[in-house]
Amino acid sequence: MDWLRVSSRRHKGWTVVEVSGELDVATRNQLGDHLEEVIAAHTPARVVLDMSQLDFCDASGLSVLVAAHHAAKDRQGQLRLVCPQRRIRRLLQITELSDVMPVFDTVAQATATVQDREEEVLQPWPHLQSEMTS
Repeated sequence: MDWLRVSSRRHKGWTVVEVSGELDVATRNQLGDHLEEVIAAHTPARVVLDMSQLDFCDASGLSVLVAAHHAAKDRQGQLRLVCPQRRIRRLLQITELSDVMPVFDTVAQATATVQDREEEVLQPWPHLQSEMTS
C-alpha cells in the first residue's frame, strides 16, 4: 500500500506537485526527493504543492515544506501551497508557515499571475457591466 502518492505536471509556467495520502516521518523523503528534483529542474523554481488530497501531515512533513520553500527561493522562485482542508490549513497557521508561504484554495488561484488577479479585481459586477453596455 502506498501511504503517499506524488505526481507532477506543468501548468501556466508552474510545476504543480500533487500529493495524496499521509505526509509523515515514513513518507517525508519521498516528497522531499521529488520536490528537490522539480526545483532543480527550473530557474526560477516556481512550484505549487497541491495538498488538497492530503489526509495527514505531521511536523516532519512540515519540515519538507520549509526545505522546499528555501530551495525554491535559492533558485529565484517560490513555493505556493494549495490547501483547502481546514485541519491542514490550521496546522500551517498555528506554525505560522502560512505567513511565509502563500496558501490558496485551488491550483487555478495559485498559478494565476499578478496580472490575472488584477484583472479579476477590476472586472465590474455583472449588473454594472450590463448597464455600461446599454
